[in-house]
Amino acid sequence: MTEKQPTGTVTLLMAAAEGSARLWQTQPGDMAASLPWLRATMNHLIALNDGVLRGGEYACDSFVATFGRASDAVACALDLQLAPSDPFSLCIGLHTIEMRTGESVATVSTDVAARLRDMAHGGQTLMSVATASLAADRLPAGASLMYIGDHDLGEMPWHERPFQLRHAGVRDQFRSVRASDDTVAQHHLN
Repeated sequence: MTEKQPTGTVTLLMAAAEGSARLWQTQPGDMAASLPWLRATMNHLIALNDGVLRGGEYACDSFVATFGRASDAVACALDLQLAPSDPFSLCIGLHTIEMRTGESVATVSTDVAARLRDMAHGGQTLMSVATASLAADRLPAGASLMYIGDHDLGEMPWHERPFQLRHAGVRDQFRSVRASDDTVAQHHLN
């Protein structure tokens, strides 16, 4: 994996296993046996897509990675969703930010990516309009984006216009995203 953290425009990928606490209570053996596979898969796919795992920033079944290009982060998210990961089902959020001189990835806010991850269901990847606009022309083969409506991100002073990553190999029918504003308008891009 690339040692150096990206600078300039950076895309954050935040992922967590859906229902992790429940799975650890009901299937502890399966979860413990699957964890090394999840970690190896995560490390491999992040490196394959030119990403960097944020040092020490992963719990047993969640993680944060950074990418110098939004399209690489989207490709990684799709690869993660396509990879076998039972009993894990990943909720993924992507957001692109511009790093200012002197900032490090360790100090920038991850709130938007975290809230998008928390809005997603297992198997679903949601991204901010910032990420979607940068990656729309460079999506992986067979992938498309679907606008899912304006959503309130809690304490954030604005609404986000998240897009869902779609692909034939990934489930794409979900209940409304987990948000306080359930206005769901669905429009396709690509």
